[in-house]
Amino acid sequence: MGKTLGIFGIGFLVFLVLGAIPGAFLWPYTLNTWLHFLNKPESIVWYHGVIIGFIPVLGQFTIPAAIITWILMLFIA
Repeated sequence: MGKTLGIFGIGFLVFLVLGAIPGAFLWPYTLNTWLHFLNKPESIVWYHGVIIGFIPVLGQFTIPAAIITWILMLFIA
């Protein structure tokens, strides 16, 4: 049982890291784009994106959010 828990723990850490790496690039892009659109100062930096990427459901929404933002900005900006 201990080995199974260890493999599960490693898998969970890999899952978190896979959410944090794209989050470091894409969440700042997404949030700063919307802040710029709303005439607010762009204040989100890479480590904010990493922290958001660690949140299990929100972290995996990184890529769709960036794609949706990019497509919407083609039409409304």
